[in-house]
Amino acid sequence: MARGFARVDNGGNLVSSKGVVGMTRCTRNGDPINYGAYCFNLEFTPLAVVANSIPHPDDNLFTPFGPILYTAGPNLNGVLTTDGIGPVKCPPGFQDAAVICYLTGHKLSMAYGGFFALFE
Repeated sequence: MARGFARVDNGGNLVSSKGVVGMTRCTRNGDPINYGAYCFNLEFTPLAVVANSIPHPDDNLFTPFGPILYTAGPNLNGVLTTDGIGPVKCPPGFQDAAVICYLTGHKLSMAYGGFFALFE
C-alpha cells in the first residue's frame, strides 16, 4: 500500500498526497538545478520509490518523451549522481527520497508532461 504520491510537471510544480510534506530541486555546487532532479521531504521513511514519465501531446515539440528516471531513498545525505556538470545532492530537510531524470547519457531532462512518483 502506497503511503504517498507526487505529480511534478515540467515546471517543477508539485501536486501531492498526504505523507508528502514538500519537494525542492536538487543542488549542484550549492545551487538549485533548474530541472530533472528533485528531492522530497516525507512524513515517513520510504522502503521503495517508483517514478514514471507522464506523456504529453507536445513532448516531441519540446523534449523527447521518456527520460530514464532514477529514484532513490531514504537518507540521501551524499552525492546522488554526477551529471556532465558536477555532483547532484539533496539539501538538508529533503533527503527522504529523490527522483533524478536522465534523457541520455549524463544529461538531466524532463518529459514535457512531467513525472509521477509513488513512495511506499
